[in-house]
Amino acid sequence: MSRLRLISRPILALALLAGLALAGCSSTRLVDTWKDPAFTAGPPKQLLVLGISRSDANRRIFEDGFVGALKAAGTPGAPSYPVLTVGDKLSTKDLADAMDKTNSDAVLVTRVLRVKRDVNVSPGFAHTGFYGRGFGGWYGGAYAAAPDVNVYDVLTLESTLWNIRTDKPVWSATSEVTDPGSVGKATEELAKVLVTKMKADGVI
Repeated sequence: MSRLRLISRPILALALLAGLALAGCSSTRLVDTWKDPAFTAGPPKQLLVLGISRSDANRRIFEDGFVGALKAAGTPGAPSYPVLTVGDKLSTKDLADAMDKTNSDAVLVTRVLRVKRDVNVSPGFAHTGFYGRGFGGWYGGAYAAAPDVNVYDVLTLESTLWNIRTDKPVWSATSEVTDPGSVGKATEELAKVLVTKMKADGVI
């Protein structure tokens, strides 16, 4: 059975497509990467970009943003949404047809692996003492600060570069996006990290 036939749409939207407005600054890091040691084909002429998401709007934002980052780095790319409808199952033939329509010879598929919610609590403090005489001094000598609580999501993504002609992956990466502020911003950061690494590994 084709490996790609086992790719099902995740329950949660593509991590960076969550569009969560949370406190703090977003960040993206590579956790792990793999490259097929037998890969010798070199960069594709054009790369098809596919983001797995239940939201059509978020999928479009992601794919357009990633394609823009690829082109800025000198790699031709094409979004999949104009030519590919993503359902509960996705077959190799579906992707091959989309690649033919866009003249692509490889496809990068990004999906969510898991979402973890973290809570960071900075403790508050209290101070009591006398400043001056009488009640006024006592009242002015007591104050407290409430704890600072930040709730944020850590989103783990898997991005895989497929050679559809051989139906085999040639490169993959696991990355973490912490506290995504918007779809566009998260896409920009993820694309920068992944494109840089794929360039270094010689697969795009």
